[in-house]
Amino acid sequence: MAAPHALVVSLRKAGTHVLRELATRVGYTLYGEVSAGDDVRPVLKGDTLWRVLTAVYGEDELRALTTSEDRAVVDAAIAEAADAYYAAWRVRLDLPWRGPAEEAPPPELVSRALARTPARFADTPEGVCWFLHGLDARRIDEGFLDEWLDTGTPRIVLNYRDPRDVLLSMVNFLADAGGRDVGRFTDHRVYRGILQNAPTLGERLTIALTDPCFPGADAFENSLWLLRHPAVCKVSFEELVGPRGGGSRELQTGAALRVARFLDAGDHDPAALADSLFNDRSYSFHRGRIGAWRDHFTPEHEKLFEERYGAILDAYGYR
Repeated sequence: MAAPHALVVSLRKAGTHVLRELATRVGYTLYGEVSAGDDVRPVLKGDTLWRVLTAVYGEDELRALTTSEDRAVVDAAIAEAADAYYAAWRVRLDLPWRGPAEEAPPPELVSRALARTPARFADTPEGVCWFLHGLDARRIDEGFLDEWLDTGTPRIVLNYRDPRDVLLSMVNFLADAGGRDVGRFTDHRVYRGILQNAPTLGERLTIALTDPCFPGADAFENSLWLLRHPAVCKVSFEELVGPRGGGSRELQTGAALRVARFLDAGDHDPAALADSLFNDRSYSFHRGRIGAWRDHFTPEHEKLFEERYGAILDAYGYR
């Protein structure tokens, strides 16, 4: 059994799908900013289910639920309670609701969950790996930080990538004329229109490099505290992607084992673990290669990047 509680902060377009494959390979179900099929979504059972239900529903509601013989009604109530419980933790972690407003759990139930449950991540369902695209220490619940500092729960992994490749990948993803779903990020939808209105890749890159609101513009800076903290496991896309993405098998195997061991995931065959990582079927996958920015950045783009993100290249070791 891996560590009961894990949290991956994977910067947007830094290869989240690679960490997703690793997390599921070592036995986690998934929640948060990551695509997850029914086979890897959290399922609440036993004491954990009852704890979630009592955090969300009142006595009369629980009585009606436990005496109901309508399975569909019971299942719907359980799903609603789980959504409200997880939404309360989304609030604590400054993780906005990404879906349509009509699909959001009722605010009253979320408020109940916040009021009735302590900010103890150790009380959340075990075996779940949360995925976030950022974790701003200035905005998250202080109780979460205190618990992590005092107990090491949850285990936190930071995944990042050369910021030049991140920017190129984001531009290509958002400007894709093939109609790929840009997900539930409102800023993705805004900038899809902007980038598709620019006729060339060069112009799109210039927009990304000069617009302070471009998606992910401050992600690397806001994650510096994670990069520098000794209790965080740091891993890069370049390490994990392997030969199929322009990396090396040795680095891939070593990085995968390092993350698995950090998560107390037990013994795994290194080759099998590494083989599970590269998934070119991920909906957000573009080309997944190292150093692609070199083929598309002009000297002017390099100058703009240096002016804006030069210190980030140094901090994350990309120079």
